[in-house]
Amino acid sequence: MEFCSICGVRKRGNKGKGYGLRKICDVCRRRPWARFKKDHCEFCGFKAIHTSQLDVDHKDGDNKNNDLNNLITLCANCHRLKTYMNKDHLT
Repeated sequence: MEFCSICGVRKRGNKGKGYGLRKICDVCRRRPWARFKKDHCEFCGFKAIHTSQLDVDHKDGDNKNNDLNNLITLCANCHRLKTYMNKDHLT
C-alpha cells in the first residue's frame, strides 16, 4: 500500500503502468490547488455539507499561480459572482 506524499491519501494502482514510481496521487498531480480547499466559503461563510459544494479560486485569475496567498475557497455562488464581477469569463 502506497500513500501520496502530499495529501496522504492511499494511491490506487492503474493496471501495472508504472504508477508506483510516482510519489503523488493523480488528484495532487492534476489539481495541486485542491489540497488548500477549506471547509467553508471565505467570502460569505457558507459551511459546506460536502466538499463538492466548494471551489478553490485563483484570486489573480492565473491558474498556474498556485501560491497559497493567491488561493481562496468559495462556494459555487460566490465563485460565479466573482468570475462575473472581475470579468474572468472573458479571458
